[in-house]
Amino acid sequence: MQSSAPSSVKSHNALPEGFVKVEGGATEQVSETTSLLLAYTAIWLILMAFTLATWRSLRSLRAHAARIDRAVGQLPRTPQ
Repeated sequence: MQSSAPSSVKSHNALPEGFVKVEGGATEQVSETTSLLLAYTAIWLILMAFTLATWRSLRSLRAHAARIDRAVGQLPRTPQ
């Protein structure tokens, strides 16, 4: 019994080998220079945000350590 449905599988001989230039493809909207500047700007902004967050966290940690140091300093000193 044979199927009368058409085969949608292409043969391997119909595929091109190697690089095939696309004609009439999409044009670039942004130049390479603009893309590079945007990438570097994004990297620097992320780095600055990370540095600021780390600095604020360290400042908070130092304040917490100072409070603990003061609290320990107020404990009565009893010999053991």
